[in-house]
Amino acid sequence: MRRFLLASALIAIGCTGRGTIDTNAPIIIISIDTLRSDHLPAYGYTKVATPAIDRLRNDAILFEHAYAPCPLTLVSHASIFTGLLPAEHGIRDNLGYYLNPKAATLPELLKSKGYATGGAVSAMILRGDTGINRGFDFWEDSIDRDPSAHSAGRAQRSGDETRAIAETWIGRHRSQPFFFFFHIYEPHTPYTPAAPFRSRYGATYDGEVATSDAIVGRFLDYLRREGIYDRATILLISDHGEGLGDHGEDEHGILLYRETLQVPLILKLPQAARKGTSVPTPVQLIDVFPTIANAFGEKKMSEGRSLLDVADDKVPGDRAIYSETYYPRLHYGWSDLHSLISGANHYIHSNDPEMYDLASDPAERKNVLAENRRAYGALRDQVKRYIKDPTAPSEVSDETKRQLIALGYLGSTINTAANAVLPDPKKNIGKANAIGQAFRLLSDAKYEETVDATRALLRDNPNMLDLWALQSRALAKLKRPEEAIEAAKQGLRVAPGSATLAMMVANLSLDLGRLDDAEAYATLAMKQIPRQAHEVLARAALQRKNYAKARDEANAVFASDRNQPDGLVLLAHIAIEEGKLDDALRSLDQALALLQSSHRRPLPQLNFLRGDTLVRLGRADEAEQAFLAEIRDFPAGPQAYTSLIFLYAKNGENPANLGYSLEKAAPTAPSYVAIAEALKAIGDERGSRFWAQRGLDRYPNHPRLKVLVRG
Repeated sequence: MRRFLLASALIAIGCTGRGTIDTNAPIIIISIDTLRSDHLPAYGYTKVATPAIDRLRNDAILFEHAYAPCPLTLVSHASIFTGLLPAEHGIRDNLGYYLNPKAATLPELLKSKGYATGGAVSAMILRGDTGINRGFDFWEDSIDRDPSAHSAGRAQRSGDETRAIAETWIGRHRSQPFFFFFHIYEPHTPYTPAAPFRSRYGATYDGEVATSDAIVGRFLDYLRREGIYDRATILLISDHGEGLGDHGEDEHGILLYRETLQVPLILKLPQAARKGTSVPTPVQLIDVFPTIANAFGEKKMSEGRSLLDVADDKVPGDRAIYSETYYPRLHYGWSDLHSLISGANHYIHSNDPEMYDLASDPAERKNVLAENRRAYGALRDQVKRYIKDPTAPSEVSDETKRQLIALGYLGSTINTAANAVLPDPKKNIGKANAIGQAFRLLSDAKYEETVDATRALLRDNPNMLDLWALQSRALAKLKRPEEAIEAAKQGLRVAPGSATLAMMVANLSLDLGRLDDAEAYATLAMKQIPRQAHEVLARAALQRKNYAKARDEANAVFASDRNQPDGLVLLAHIAIEEGKLDDALRSLDQALALLQSSHRRPLPQLNFLRGDTLVRLGRADEAEQAFLAEIRDFPAGPQAYTSLIFLYAKNGENPANLGYSLEKAAPTAPSYVAIAEALKAIGDERGSRFWAQRGLDRYPNHPRLKVLVRG
């Protein structure tokens, strides 16, 4: 009997030594969006340093070949949370699909086991109203507004903002079992690495990867300081990779080659069990759910298999791993694609099928379909069992479409007949890249180039609604409002129900003082995007000096949430016009406090308005600090510079260097006009002509600069 007990004890020790998930300890998933595994040193890459991920990898199991079910954020994360392929969980695209209510989710399971469940995400693609947040006690997806577009929602936020939210929630739940999902978006376009990585790597994908590593490092250091790291199960994953031109695709979503499907997957167990080990057997993101579910005794809840079973060689290495994309069909009218990876074979199913040997050709340069007809036939027959056409996407608000456009995705969809023979995406990928480049030109403030690019693309296909919107935004940035309105109206002729374009016309008309037009177009958009429509109606009423109506419309902006900084700024505008400066300052201070307490980005114009109000109240020192804060946060906006010029001139100080600061931040014609006019207004004719001429050297045909040069 003693020998039996001793043997049992040794078996138990051996099993514990192999490492399992502690079902009374924290479980954390870190998702780094758009991170392809072969751009990490942990997977053999040498051109970027990722010390935080390397340190985590040393404490963890690394899965050498992990694959996404779809190269789209929402679709792939739904598979992570449910363990199901897209046809089963119901989400087939980033737009117009919702999580199947019958699909069990990981947070629901953990909540039923007594876990607190929280999540914070960095992009609106993972918005809770898709059902992706089902089972979470806390889901933070609030994304502030975009300073660079007319009434446009900024569709992403920095990973450090999301990290601060995550750490606050974890700090409140650290004494109980909890599950947290932490999502960052940095490797996604546009590639704008933070310092010092931008100077080290340039504005590149690798620079974004290094930025992501630094954010993850700060988060993991927090977990270590709080005594959470050692006892927690931590999964570091990505939802999909990035094309980077390897097969012609710059970004992702359209093609199904390895570079957009293969992702990092690193599993750290409590007390770093099995640390430093690697698993060569292929796995997939739907394996995350059963890995955790099995630890709690739940079996057969998913199509996936436990990652720990794979690590223990209990799963065959040649099991089929399926991926799909309907993005080319839904947004371009091209054919959908499907793929199976089985052993070393990667089969891509389309009108022009392909097959690659991943063992000898991981870059997928040589199509071996003709040389391996038997494997091709088997995989072709097998993949057909997975192909299940999606239902048509549901209608979504124009606001949601607009936010997707802000991320570089297409917001409009195309209907195609079920049996139609559609163009092959790989043969048309250049067109998709050109559209993506047009979006990037706008993000890079290259407005003239954006206009040229959209005009060329619209000549080829004038029915692309997203491009009319993009062109209108670029023209508005160039201070060419008449042309911007006409571009938006051209888009409205294609789609009369577009609230996005209607709001563009409304905002631009408001800027021109065409109040009747502004009100008419805002009313058109009221059903789909009421907040933005009420805001335009409030500003129109303000211009009419109908303060009571302006306040009513401004309060309607607050209809669903009183904690909206932009609504408070609108109320401050109204109070300033009424001469109620103390009321205005209170609203602005409240808006500033809300932003700071929720770790959200600064709001454009907020500090400028605070400075303007403080000047009027005779508080010049505080006004200067407010203007400087506006310049720090939004260096391309001219108003704070010109206000400082007036303020410095009044105090007998030299404002000359402000022109150079604005020129560096935004060397556009409106910037030169703003500086020249401000200097002219304070009597500095020489300085005014200097800056007007400097602007005219860049923009020789600008009429206002010509006038200012003449003095």
